[in-house]
Amino acid sequence: MLRKRAVLVVLAAIWMAGFIPGEPLASSPEIIERAKREGEVIWYGGGSGEIDEAINKGFMRKYPFIQAKKFRIQSQKLLVRFEAESRAGKHIADIVRTTDWYIDIFKKKGLLMKYESPERKYYPDGLRDPDGYYTALYIFLHVMAYNTRLISKEEVPRSYDDLLDPKWKGKLGLEDAAYVWFVNLLKLKGEKQGLEFMKGLARQDVSLRSGSTLLGNLVAAGEIPLAIDLYAYQVERAKKSGAPIDWLAVEPAIVHTVLGGINKNAPHPNAAKLFMDYLLSEDGQKIYLSEGNQPARKGIYAPWFPKGLKLYVNSPEIGDKFGDYQRQFHEIFSTKPPN
Repeated sequence: MLRKRAVLVVLAAIWMAGFIPGEPLASSPEIIERAKREGEVIWYGGGSGEIDEAINKGFMRKYPFIQAKKFRIQSQKLLVRFEAESRAGKHIADIVRTTDWYIDIFKKKGLLMKYESPERKYYPDGLRDPDGYYTALYIFLHVMAYNTRLISKEEVPRSYDDLLDPKWKGKLGLEDAAYVWFVNLLKLKGEKQGLEFMKGLARQDVSLRSGSTLLGNLVAAGEIPLAIDLYAYQVERAKKSGAPIDWLAVEPAIVHTVLGGINKNAPHPNAAKLFMDYLLSEDGQKIYLSEGNQPARKGIYAPWFPKGLKLYVNSPEIGDKFGDYQRQFHEIFSTKPPN
């Protein structure tokens, strides 16, 4: 397992190293002709409605004979709905976009189509399924965030272990569903040592709040001096609006991904392939970039993303153990799991 995780870190470094020149989409004339007859593509996913509307419009400009329609469903509800529809033989979605853990569950349940998009060669192995069932679209960088009026840059902890210093007691905040951060820190430290760290952190009177947006707002307002785990892009948006907030990435910095895959029983399989090609293309990836997200494609970087940062990529394969880690988190931090 450690060797595998080391490989993922190396692959992430390769992704950071630079851009492989792109080329026009290489979808075959046969796929395009069949997609024209299908006439539409339907996809499920959470995320920003504005970004996804821009993606739909961009795709339809390229393929005006296909209507792109998105149904906004957050990851946990999508997990239930997509599987239930598949069992019932009621196939609606052509494409699903969700987080790494959930999409790998779809793969293991045999719900996804294998599709080797011509654009996948511009993505490192660590950000694409080796069997061809899904590919990362953008990534979330996990960072510490702090109020710059209450904590100077020099005072910010340089490691997670520094958070156990008594001076941070009562000054820390954490989302009450920070499972990605929790799981990956256990992996980085080793299960036994990681759990001991988490128990020590819980004794620091950590303030747990519902949702990363609320937590970030409380840090910006000075109610919580330091958030243990937030997304860098959220902090960057707050900074642009003038909020007294900044962030620090602890290396290797934890990242998790949002990925796209095609329904094995897609009602519009050819249109779905064209849409997946578009999502992975330079044009599609730059739409995510325009909203401050960090695209997964090589060589396309958000201005705030530190080049050369050592990354630790969340493994999609532990998605079926999600419930166990969720219970551990809530037992340690003495909160009730969500219904």
